[in-house]
Amino acid sequence: MFGGLTPAAWDALAGPRFYSTSAWLRFCAAEYGGCGDTVVRDGAAVPYVELDGPPARGPYRWGELLAARGLPAPPPRGLLVGPREGYQTHFLGEPGGVPGVIAELRERAAGRPCLALYVPTSEVELARRAGVRAPAVVLEADAWIAVDGWPGYLSRKKRYMVRSDRRAFAEAGYTVKHLPLAECVGSLAVPAAKTLAKYGIDTDPEAELVALNSHAEHMGEAARVAVCSRDGGEPVAFCLYYVGTDAIFLRWAGFDYDRLSGAHEYANVVLVSQLDLAAELGLRWVHAGVQAPAAKALYGARLRPLWLLDLSSDSVLAAAAEQVRRHNAQFCRRLREDPRTGGALDLETWGSIDEETG
Repeated sequence: MFGGLTPAAWDALAGPRFYSTSAWLRFCAAEYGGCGDTVVRDGAAVPYVELDGPPARGPYRWGELLAARGLPAPPPRGLLVGPREGYQTHFLGEPGGVPGVIAELRERAAGRPCLALYVPTSEVELARRAGVRAPAVVLEADAWIAVDGWPGYLSRKKRYMVRSDRRAFAEAGYTVKHLPLAECVGSLAVPAAKTLAKYGIDTDPEAELVALNSHAEHMGEAARVAVCSRDGGEPVAFCLYYVGTDAIFLRWAGFDYDRLSGAHEYANVVLVSQLDLAAELGLRWVHAGVQAPAAKALYGARLRPLWLLDLSSDSVLAAAAEQVRRHNAQFCRRLREDPRTGGALDLETWGSIDEETG
């Protein structure tokens, strides 16, 4: 599964990139079936999986993603480069080995599409230097909150908001405990299901219990949760997270909305408690992910783009460069012109890919 490397050697290549670690790749294999494969060449590496049709998860179905943006899409059968979950794809190891890795991916694709999804700007630049010419398509804004100095580096108004939110949360009688997921998994299924239902996903607590148990079973003690309750009762909210080498990676949040008091539960459980923990652990970042960028920007998140990049030598996107540029520019402009997110964009990462963000 790791190109002949031991898990420890693979993890040395992955470094701080949690969603490329051996543990996470094994979780993805258990969750979606099939072990996937890797390319290891010239000191560089990347995971991938061969697809006989669209991926199980909608956020990785490149045909649907591109069609929703009015762009041409390659056929669904081919190589999906990167992990199958996590919204983070990186080339690992030596940057100088990336051309060889991409050449081998193309060889293994044997004329089929070869796409990497949720690629940070730094990785797109590596692919550019390796000769990839298809235009990169922005998919999401990825939120990272710096731990050092938080909340002191926020504006005066936002610092007051943080203090006010903390106070309201405490006065409502809430407490947050950090626990291994395996110790409390059964009590989290209801808030998990209710949050997904709020966003239109058809599910129930039994189905979410299966999903939570999968994290507990396959990730073991690495799967931890911030559990929010009141007066020692059953949890009303949780945030599942993973502690990496220099960041906490937020994974999943759930809320039992009928039992909340409106005391800024999202901010305190998902963001404040994780920033406090990261500071205690001496970590540099809280990776807050791709959802709700405006809420995260209020708490100091910097928003960086994540791209879809077709690594194929004959990408159908090559003939749609102007359409891609317009889409990227519009996506960036919406964030820049929104007063909630405009000041949060990490502009260097948005504007350095061949001016594709306009």
